[in-house]
Amino acid sequence: MQWGFILSLIFATLVTIFALRNANEVLIDFLFGKVNISQALVIFISAILGAVIIAIMGGIRNLRLKKEVKELNKKLELLVQENKNYQILLTENEHSEEQDIVANDEKFEESNNENKEEL
Repeated sequence: MQWGFILSLIFATLVTIFALRNANEVLIDFLFGKVNISQALVIFISAILGAVIIAIMGGIRNLRLKKEVKELNKKLELLVQENKNYQILLTENEHSEEQDIVANDEKFEESNNENKEEL
């Protein structure tokens, strides 16, 4: 951010020096009339209009980026919730599999005991 500010100051200084060295009056011909005006003033007005246009374009870009960030945050929240739901299901499935294993082990032990009694 500081480099941008420093470069802006350098550019503004160069524009000022250029404008002051070219302070002669010039004839500006608009569609609706002609005006004699200082060339320095024309340079300053052009530079200011350029800066305003760039600021507006930057503001529009920032608004678009903020909107995109909000949309991505909403998607992220949905994905995090979906992940939590899948983790719960996975935990429940692991727990039920453990219960099935315990039940199978109990059946195996019962059948083993019955086989021992028969012998």
